[in-house]
Order: sequence, then structure tokens, then C-alpha cells
Amino acid sequence: MSVLNDVKAILGFTDDSEDSNLEVYLRMAKNELLVWTFGKDNGLTDLPSWLEPVQTMAVVAGYNQRGAEGEVYQTVDGVTHSFSHPTMIEYIHKNAPSYAKLI
Repeated sequence: MSVLNDVKAILGFTDDSEDSNLEVYLRMAKNELLVWTFGKDNGLTDLPSWLEPVQTMAVVAGYNQRGAEGEVYQTVDGVTHSFSHPTMIEYIHKNAPSYAKLI
């Protein structure tokens, strides 16, 4: 199963209506993971398979926050919503090994 299909399954999409949006999130997450994990000038273009779960969940976290960019929490009519990872990038930084720690 592809990473896109994994993301769609987790988010509950059964059609292709959000594929182009999800592909942008996937590309951004892949690029951040490559730089964060292997350094800026690593020359890599493909994400190792062991980082695909982080990419998948980072995209899910980022997609689920659409329309709430910059919010850490919100209370409406006594119901509070909060995010464990304020951004997709923060999710990556908390769940993937950093290049600085590897050297």
C-alpha cells in the first residue's frame, strides 16, 4: 500500500477528491524529513521506508489542522480542542531522528 493510500485510509477518504492536497502535504513532509534526518545537502530524493510511518502520521496531523493554523487550543461553547503537535513540522521534529543527533 502506498503512503498516499495509508493517509487516505486513516483520514477516511474513499475517493480521490483530496489526492492533490494530500500529495502536497506528503511532498512537504518528505522534504522536511530528508533535511531533518540527513542534513541539508544530503543529495537524497527518496525517503527510506523506515521513515514512511512518520511521514504518514505527520501528514494526518497536518491535514487534520487545516483551518486551525497557529492555534494551540480553542474553546467554543465549553468544548476545548487542543493539538498535541501544533504543526506537521513539529510532529516530524518530535518523531524522527535529527541529523544533529546522528553526527
